Amino acid sequence: MNKIHGNILLTTACFCFSALSTAAPITLSATDDNYVYTGDKDTNYNSENSQILVKNATSNDRIGFVKFDLSAVIGSIDLSQGATLNLTFSQMGNGGSGDTATFTFAALETVGANNEDWDETTVTYNSRPTGTFTDLGTDYNWSYNASNAPHAVTITDLTDYVHADNTVTFRIFGPQLPDTGNNPYWHSSEATTAAYRPSLTVIPEASTLGLMAIGMIAVIGLSRRRKVAA
Repeated sequence: MNKIHGNILLTTACFCFSALSTAAPITLSATDDNYVYTGDKDTNYNSENSQILVKNATSNDRIGFVKFDLSAVIGSIDLSQGATLNLTFSQMGNGGSGDTATFTFAALETVGANNEDWDETTVTYNSRPTGTFTDLGTDYNWSYNASNAPHAVTITDLTDYVHADNTVTFRIFGPQLPDTGNNPYWHSSEATTAAYRPSLTVIPEASTLGLMAIGMIAVIGLSRRRKVAA
C-alpha cells in the first residue's frame, strides 16, 4: 500500500512539473497604436484609428508605433524567454500589379529612451518615442493584392525593452514606394475584426513555490519507497 502511494506521489510530482514547464502563453492587447508624419510634425492622427499608415516617401515619412503595457503580468512572466508580436497587414491603397514592399519592425531599448510614455491620442512626430530602436529581424514582404495578412515578429528576449512603467514600444517602418499614391496600412487595436488587432504573446515563468512543493512530494515519495524496501 505504501509503495503504491509513493509511486502515485512521484507520478503526481512529474505531472505537476510538466504542467508548470509548459504553462500556457499569455496574450496581451495593445494599449496604444498610431502613426506620426514628418510632413506635419505637430499633428496627431488618432482620428484614423482603425488603421496605421506606414510609408517612406521621397520627402516625408509616416512611421507606425505600437505599445503594450505589461504591468498586470510583469511579476509572472519570464522576459528572457522573449515574446511574439502579432500584427496584420491591412491593405495597400492604390497598389499596382507587380508592386512589392518590405516592412521592418524594431523595439525601443530602455537605455536612452525618450517619450516612452507616449499616448495614441496625443502623439505627434515631435513627441514620438525616440532612442535606440533595435531591429527585430522578422521583416514582412508584401506583394500585390495581399491584404488582411497576419505577420508574427519574434523577440528573443524582452529584458532590454521593458521600460520603468512596464511598457514595451515597437516601431513599424516601410520602404520608399515607387508610386507616391501607394498607402500601406496595418490594422490597429480599433480594427472591427478582433483577430486583426495587434497583440503580444509572452511566456509565464514557473512558480517557485510550486516547484518547491513538487520537490517535497518527490522526496516524500522516495522516502516511503525506501522504507517499504527496507
